[in-house]
Amino acid sequence: MTTWRADEPSSRYLVFLSADVASEVRAEVSSFGQDVISDQIFTWVTDAEHNKPYLKGSGRDAFGKRNGELITGEGWRNLQEFGLSKGMVATGYDSPYGAFARPLQFLRTHLWVGSCANVGCPSAMQDGAACLLRRHLSHPKLSAALSPTEKKVFENAYKRLTSRDPSYAWTSGQWMTERTGGSDVSLTETVATYQPDGANEFASKQDQIPLGPWFINGFKWFSSATDSDMSVLLARTAAGGLSTFLAPMRKHDPRATTLTGEPREDGKTLNGVRIQRLKNKFGTQSLPTAELVLENMRGWMIGQEGKGIHEISTILTLTRVHSAVAAVGGVGRGLGIARAYALVREVGAGNRRRMRLVDSPLHMRTLANMSAQYHGLMLIAFYTSYVLGVSEHALETKPSAALEALTPQKRLVEPLLRIMTQLAKAYVCKPSVALLFSCMESLGGVGYLVNEEQEYLNIARIYRDTCVLPIWEGTTDVLCTDLIRAMKHARGGADSLSALDEVIRKAWGFRGNMGRPAGWQPVEKWAALREKIEETHQADLVGEAREVVWQVGDIITSLLLYVDAGTDGSAVAREVFTRFLEDKFGHVQRRARGSTEEELRTDLALVYGLEENAAAKL
Repeated sequence: MTTWRADEPSSRYLVFLSADVASEVRAEVSSFGQDVISDQIFTWVTDAEHNKPYLKGSGRDAFGKRNGELITGEGWRNLQEFGLSKGMVATGYDSPYGAFARPLQFLRTHLWVGSCANVGCPSAMQDGAACLLRRHLSHPKLSAALSPTEKKVFENAYKRLTSRDPSYAWTSGQWMTERTGGSDVSLTETVATYQPDGANEFASKQDQIPLGPWFINGFKWFSSATDSDMSVLLARTAAGGLSTFLAPMRKHDPRATTLTGEPREDGKTLNGVRIQRLKNKFGTQSLPTAELVLENMRGWMIGQEGKGIHEISTILTLTRVHSAVAAVGGVGRGLGIARAYALVREVGAGNRRRMRLVDSPLHMRTLANMSAQYHGLMLIAFYTSYVLGVSEHALETKPSAALEALTPQKRLVEPLLRIMTQLAKAYVCKPSVALLFSCMESLGGVGYLVNEEQEYLNIARIYRDTCVLPIWEGTTDVLCTDLIRAMKHARGGADSLSALDEVIRKAWGFRGNMGRPAGWQPVEKWAALREKIEETHQADLVGEAREVVWQVGDIITSLLLYVDAGTDGSAVAREVFTRFLEDKFGHVQRRARGSTEEELRTDLALVYGLEENAAAKL
């Protein structure tokens, strides 16, 4: 198994950190990259996959009362605790790096995802919930609108969501999906009723935090992170429209009993939630996903009544960035396995000769092209995390010339983030599935096996789990449609287009350690596309939404690769950039091909992140 240092694209990701921060965190990130591929972690992953979540008992207690206690495996719980203790969410909130805290957080997420057995899913929603609560607690106008009790509730939840102490920290669910439609929440049937009587019931005996004055009743058809400690959900109110609610998953009940009728020592019971059944899924099988019946679940409204879509969009921003980074994280792990396998696997070479895969020009050309595609997808995912960080914190020091070329003026950061979160998830997640399949294929029959006894080889598990990423938090079509709406929005559309325009022109103007290839004209291509977006009616443009998204994605990725290669003149980065242009901008002048031996050295350098003379010694 290879480490973070051997993954050329992810190690180059440090370009999105300031020089001081990169120098300070390099050793910690490298150490973390080793931790997540330890034997102990893989043992927990195997346990989580073998001991899948289940409902204890028959679904009713001895007195016929509905009761379904969720049981998760020891491996899952240990992975949860490891992630919390390592600050997989907290890094984005308690790190002293300002705008660079998010890039650091997502670099660590990228390394973690291949080993986390899907505990990253509740972490993503935990992150989104923390971001939403922070906004209401820190924004002067929103904070002033909170009652003292609401502020206490939100502060308690925020502290738990951003804690590194597994015994204190909370994860969170995000309940939107109902039987009436997946990403379409307009037909939500769940209803919330304001009934403050009895609101002095507590979420926990220790904190004395009230459960909330709203009764929530309904049915949530697809709820991941069923073992979470709280959830953020959508429900209708009498005033009409959808509102967002925070609801603890459990409450303190001194009369609570176990399935055998014995008193529960902790007094915890579900807060008006009944698990109807667990979902049987193609992948993410260690992750408890359930159908939930809500019967007088108590909770707190977040924000204004009827503004639920606006509120929960904050969470979607975070979960979509997590999805994009998780996708490239899965590909990174798959390529790491493929790289290691190529160094030891021998195949027939004709005339009774044998050779390692690493000496096969065809195999290494395939891995090199996969690695180049991965590099581009990684840059656009990580660039989005950087934009997220800049939207949350001011840049306290002047960024590097490369970052300066990729950073819009402050007023355009939020409009750019609205574009990039949707663009990154659509543009990155879909091809990542195909790339991971190619990683499986590169191992032959070994790759197709579920290598649970050799978890460090188990690309099949990562592939199954990655397949969900183009689906949840908005399918590709949903994201492409949302992106067109953002670009055509009466109030914010012009700013979003201006933000893209500024970044594209600034990146094009970057002068680094390489020149511009002949025939590559991203500014002109964008100008033509922008004119089409502005002049075409939204309804007509939606039919071409995928083409528009991929054109924008190709333009942005080409510029990110250009800036990346120009930062230090790396031959490997320059080769990645050239191959991307050959693939996406066919009219660009192609490079001259060398001999078979020369091309093999180039491919080896690209796959293993080495200069050609070092690659030749593999």
